[in-house]
Amino acid sequence: MTKKKIKLIKILVVAGGWSDEREISLLSGRNIFSCLQKNKYNVKFLDLKKNNIKQILRYMPDLIFNALHGEFGEDGGINAFAFVNKIAITHSGGVSSALCFNKRLLKNYLESKLNILSPKEILNTKNIKFPVISKPNWGGSSKGIKFIHNKNFLKRNINNHQFLIEEIIHGKELTVTVIENNNKIMALGVTEIEFDNRHYDYLAKYTKNKSLHFLPARIPNLKYKFLMEISKKIFRVCNCKGIARLDFIISNKNKKIYFLEMNTHPGLTKISLAPEQAKYQSFSYLYLLEQIINSSL
Repeated sequence: MTKKKIKLIKILVVAGGWSDEREISLLSGRNIFSCLQKNKYNVKFLDLKKNNIKQILRYMPDLIFNALHGEFGEDGGINAFAFVNKIAITHSGGVSSALCFNKRLLKNYLESKLNILSPKEILNTKNIKFPVISKPNWGGSSKGIKFIHNKNFLKRNINNHQFLIEEIIHGKELTVTVIENNNKIMALGVTEIEFDNRHYDYLAKYTKNKSLHFLPARIPNLKYKFLMEISKKIFRVCNCKGIARLDFIISNKNKKIYFLEMNTHPGLTKISLAPEQAKYQSFSYLYLLEQIINSSL
């Protein structure tokens, strides 16, 4: 679809929601809305809450730009709403979103499909080397992550489907953004993330100057190329659309690359990694948004 035609369609940026990532979703959504409005797109903004979802139907957009993070936005919920009401929507489809939102399910799926290495899940309390890490099985922004140093917490939460308990891999944290660029799948770059906190937490992610980004990552060229290629393969095998960000770590101990998780709705704030990687490819923020929109039409 041409740029001229896209500017005629009614776009509704939906942000906010009711997950614990609401604040970041609003930052992403307002950034998206501001950019599209400034560039003369036919766009409106909705701060979604549980009691106002019918406002989407009152506006009846041609396209929902899904700026929600977490529950209902990333788990396929709003996709189902859009599908039932025959409204186009950005980002990955409902099934892909649900798959990628569930960390355990995604890890097992990628192991079977692509033989991807990921941190070992702790499934029993025998012969454990502490500390280990506990994270919510779904959700993002590094919220709810805990380091476990004894068996008390572990006994209460092991085999609990709400938590993923894993071995800790010490190493370089890396991230790759993949987009559909003129309907071709493209990896934008590999960013190395350095931070002072024990892990890349919410504060380090969304506070200016709390983390350092090295783009391109300071890793061997072969590993860089491997990450670019494997990220595109994961994007394809999960049937993703538009954009996704994939997180990895290279172990200090054995130099192996471990897959951590994939975010089908990465942040699009002013300090988010995806726009930074787009800029590295000389793509403007508007161009990035337009590619996400194009892939959904």
